[in-house]
Amino acid sequence: MPENTNAIIEVRSLCKRVKDATGELTILENIELDVIAGTSVAIVGASGSGKSTLLGLLAGLDNATSGSVRLLGRELSTLSEDERARLRNGSIGFVFQSFQLMPHLTALENVRLPLELQGGIEAHEATTRAQALLEQVGLSKRTQHYPKLLSGGEQQRVALARAFVTRPAILFADEPTGSLDAATGRAVIDLMFELNAAQGATLILVTHDTELAHRCSRTVTIEAGRVLGRSPPGA
Repeated sequence: MPENTNAIIEVRSLCKRVKDATGELTILENIELDVIAGTSVAIVGASGSGKSTLLGLLAGLDNATSGSVRLLGRELSTLSEDERARLRNGSIGFVFQSFQLMPHLTALENVRLPLELQGGIEAHEATTRAQALLEQVGLSKRTQHYPKLLSGGEQQRVALARAFVTRPAILFADEPTGSLDAATGRAVIDLMFELNAAQGATLILVTHDTELAHRCSRTVTIEAGRVLGRSPPGA
């Protein structure tokens, strides 16, 4: 299949297998997928279908058994772990169901951390950008609070601010509302789409939430490790 020059992610013949007590277990089989820059893609499917595994492979957090993932023009299988980390740190943001905030850091410090890891940004600018994002997500009065003093919705808003502070080309989100009640989840999702629209990032998320999936420009359904049906990359 020829390369799609408009794609920010290109996946070809992607397979993931792992060893278990009975032999070899196939998690993903022959995945073909293009993601166009600036679009939003929901990956949906039943529990155990391989959604989160696919997300991890797309982001270079895991290694495929075979096939290829081309992320931002780089073939991931040719990169070392350090090279993948640098690619993620410079161009990718993450939002997880479990928030994954650093418990010993304040909200402001958590949001500022990716900029510090990225390097090349003065401390004052990093703090200013982090404060601006926290204000955008409605937490300007909670900047000095530690995660344990924040509600689940507040923690996820800090996680959103942290994900967007580096102005990533791609945002990966794995069940971003899974730990939140319905009302809080809707508020967080509204914020995520507002921030995404403002920055123009490509959004790729795993979700069981059909309402959330419908807000994306495209839905990819995974069933038993395979993409169910084919839809145009930008649909």
